[in-house]
Amino acid sequence: MKDYFYIEDEYRLPSSIVIAVVVICIVPFLLQLVGGDFGNALYVTATSQTSAAAQVTTDDMFYRLSGGFTHALLEWTAFTAAIFVVLLAFCHYSITNDITTPVIGVALFCAGAMDAFHTLAATRLISAVAENKDLIPFTWALSRIFNAVIMIAGVGIFLSGRKINPKNGFKFIIITSLIFATIGYLLIYVSATSYNLPQTQFPDAIIRRPYDIIPLLLFLFAGLVIYPLFAKRYPSIFATALLLSALPEVAVELHMAFGSQRLFDSDFNIAHFLKIVAYVIPLVGLVLDYVQTYKTQIEHHEQLKHSHENLNAKAFELDRTNTRLTQSNAELEKFAYIASHDLQEPLRKIQAFGDRLQKRVSIVDDEKAVDYIDRMQKSSTRMRSLIDDLLKFSRVGSDDFILKETKLNEVLDNVLDDLHISIKEKSAQINVEKLPTILAESNKLYQVFLNILSNALKFSKADQAPIITISCQQILKENRNYWQINIQDNGIGFEQEYADKIFEVFQRLHGRSQYPGTGIGLAICKKVVEKHNGIISVESELDKGTCFTLLFEV
Repeated sequence: MKDYFYIEDEYRLPSSIVIAVVVICIVPFLLQLVGGDFGNALYVTATSQTSAAAQVTTDDMFYRLSGGFTHALLEWTAFTAAIFVVLLAFCHYSITNDITTPVIGVALFCAGAMDAFHTLAATRLISAVAENKDLIPFTWALSRIFNAVIMIAGVGIFLSGRKINPKNGFKFIIITSLIFATIGYLLIYVSATSYNLPQTQFPDAIIRRPYDIIPLLLFLFAGLVIYPLFAKRYPSIFATALLLSALPEVAVELHMAFGSQRLFDSDFNIAHFLKIVAYVIPLVGLVLDYVQTYKTQIEHHEQLKHSHENLNAKAFELDRTNTRLTQSNAELEKFAYIASHDLQEPLRKIQAFGDRLQKRVSIVDDEKAVDYIDRMQKSSTRMRSLIDDLLKFSRVGSDDFILKETKLNEVLDNVLDDLHISIKEKSAQINVEKLPTILAESNKLYQVFLNILSNALKFSKADQAPIITISCQQILKENRNYWQINIQDNGIGFEQEYADKIFEVFQRLHGRSQYPGTGIGLAICKKVVEKHNGIISVESELDKGTCFTLLFEV
């Protein structure tokens, strides 16, 4: 039971409000026990003086109507509170899209409208055929039963387990409101047009208003079952206030069912006053909910603002870092280019003097000296290849790419022409499908295809002729359209764990004695493809071939 009525701290009403409601419900009863009377007298006896007869008669009329005035004032106050509830409920809905508050707000408003009819009929501001002595108590009992039933229905809709699509929320609110209003109108129409209304007051009985037992039981059921379930399933300050409002509602019915003996007596007026409290409590809950929502939105706005400022600061710092990184990369590329270029000159001289020395030593028939010079020349040649490839790699980063429509088949034809001798020596079979036209720089893509196809020929199996297939298809990746170009061979392959390593500078999977090369070619391919905003990847399996995949945006 403790868990059943448990309410989280953020959804609880202030303890001062709860205490005030409890005190307001109990104090009038205690004051009555010590002789307090909150009722209105039925009449005032006039004096016999003729000169003052007219004035006294007028005062007497007002005193006779004081009960009706008090009754009308209390009922219209309750109705006004119901109006504010429904208006604030729709304001809350416009902010949170929570359909529970407007539906329950409309239910409260319809109950208030029934109270307004009860008052208008009692004061004869609308036509009703029955006498007031029967009309007022009957319409009171009817409005109270309607109030209890419609509140249970309004809250119970959301306890059925049926989920309502937020998109259909407003439509649901309108339909529910029309149903509530139609039921209320039919009850009003029947009450106003009925000549004979049932007796609802029995002043000498223990239960003086038997009809009020029905809403008493209904409000007890709502307060003990319906409202706690609603507050547990849809926690909010408004739901908690609704639960608290059951207390004055029950107090109202106790005063009417067991206390009120006539119209406008003490219990009658206390009950009508407590009914105002029952309307005001949900109103207070909505106000506090509205304030809490507003404060939460302010906090979220401040958090968002703070996050935005932090993001801007980080973006600024990232921009500065990127600028420094770009400058550093540019300086490194420039240094690599200059260093590689400057190394060419002494290397040429070493090779030139080595050639001359080799010719002279060959005359002297010194095998060891010839061997040393031959090794020196091979090392110089390998170093020159490294420097040339390093220059190519640095130029990829420093050169400005001018992208224009490029037919990949034409680029590939040029590569195959230049590899004609190697293809013939290896008896290689090259299968090329129709490739697309993309925005690219043909000279750079030439390097990509040349390096990949050269590797496919180089790393072919000794006992099997190379078969290289170049295919193309269009794919969707991360909501972008790409041309996917696959270059598949049947060579020696490698373990997939080295797939990333082969694109790094100077990284080799085989010794130079087995397969010549500098280890920069695929690094150049990766850099060129990325400069085209593309992606390069590879899949391979040892002894089963390799497939390079190039992705270029459509």
